Amino acid sequence: MKRIPLLLFLGLYLFSSTTWAQKNAKAYMLYATFLSPGKGPYIETYITVEGKTLIMTLNANKKYQGAVEISMAFKLGEEIKAVKKYTLLSPEIDDTTGGLKIANFIDQQRIPISNGEYTLEVSITDKNNTAKKTYPGSMSVSVNFADDKVETSDIQQLESYTKVFNPTPLTKSGYDLIPYVSNFYPENLNKIVFYAEVYNTKKVLGTDERFVMEYYVESFENKVKISTLNGFNRQTSGSVNVLLTEFNIQNLPTGNYNLVLETKDKDNNVVCVKKTFFQRSNPKMQMNLEDIAAVVINASFVAGMNNMDTLADLIRSLRPISSQLEVNFAQNQLKGKDLKLMQQYFLNFWMIRNPANPQQAWSTYNQEVIKVQNSFGSKKVKGYDTDRGRVYLQYGPPDQRTQVPSEPSAYPYEVWQYYRLKGQTNRKFVFCDPDLATSTYRLIHSDALGEINDPRWDMKIHSRDSQSMDNQNLNAPNHFGGSSIDNFNNPR
Repeated sequence: MKRIPLLLFLGLYLFSSTTWAQKNAKAYMLYATFLSPGKGPYIETYITVEGKTLIMTLNANKKYQGAVEISMAFKLGEEIKAVKKYTLLSPEIDDTTGGLKIANFIDQQRIPISNGEYTLEVSITDKNNTAKKTYPGSMSVSVNFADDKVETSDIQQLESYTKVFNPTPLTKSGYDLIPYVSNFYPENLNKIVFYAEVYNTKKVLGTDERFVMEYYVESFENKVKISTLNGFNRQTSGSVNVLLTEFNIQNLPTGNYNLVLETKDKDNNVVCVKKTFFQRSNPKMQMNLEDIAAVVINASFVAGMNNMDTLADLIRSLRPISSQLEVNFAQNQLKGKDLKLMQQYFLNFWMIRNPANPQQAWSTYNQEVIKVQNSFGSKKVKGYDTDRGRVYLQYGPPDQRTQVPSEPSAYPYEVWQYYRLKGQTNRKFVFCDPDLATSTYRLIHSDALGEINDPRWDMKIHSRDSQSMDNQNLNAPNHFGGSSIDNFNNPR
């Protein structure tokens, strides 16, 4: 799972993607931060374990059951501030014959913790696996609730919710909230359900003041609101205000999106914003061809773009900042070679991003495309088609770029660091050139949301001399002169 923007859910696909026969545990984890007035912040962790990946043994009830040991440590720098270690038992089944496997099961923990920027180190061990392999993972955790301004909890995505009168460990605000431990919504899921809390409205806005929670879905790439997915909830100020609602996403196309919650005062001023990232797969939904065909290009800056090959190249250069729907549509139009429709698509693309001056938006972006071509392109490969070029165009120049063209036992590699990245903080990208001669650096790992995340990236960098088929081995053996881990932790 990906990492999420701002202080929201951070996702992590923790453990190796393995088969049942290999008997390696597979689990998924998300977390969310909340505030308990008078008590302080706390973190909720949500872990889904795939039951079929566990080894099951007979228990005292003569039933088959799996067991995993979960360990979580919250580190502030090198100091451990909170630890949670426990054994999680799966549901029981009568036997394991006939292909019967144990169902997936969810665990939720609540851990009090102070404000701070933490590293959460997590590991899981299948207690019934004689090899006792432990599968580790880590993620950044930001906890930051102020007392003197309106604050919002992380947005908790839900599988379902039920009104209850007898509280359980899953209860908040009178509801049992079953977490949805993923930020991916496949075609067969047609709604997104979510819960959030807003704090300090009474203290900041005043007693009995009316305010609005406005919520909507926007494109992750260009922040354009999806007009059909929005709503609002009027409330009166309090110490804690709650929002529990849902969207029908049946007609939401494939792509990357943000779920956004804005808190506005009585004068419609935004006093707090929260966003959480999610992905949608919905291949049956396509861009409306009639909308593109209605775009008028006369007297626009694209009217003179009459060379088919040049225009095709310009459209391809947009891919790093395009939504998935736009990418799919553009690919189809390039195959069709309809010059006018390509012109209309190109103009519409920039009108969406800057209705007042689409030509200026394009000109500014094109200057970056030229820089990328000069830095990363070649006669055979366009700069925007390289991984480094794509990242540069999508996110801008990195704040730190560590280039390591030669290191003992390692392929050439680079580490890019962004201090702030679309609401995220301290995000890094690792590029590697296994071809040696081509300088075609490939992105092999990032902790940014929506990007490839491979805990074994260090093994890949050093795979010239260090080979391992064991997914438990995340780092290469120590090599003389090796500094990849230090370069990742401290880019400069």
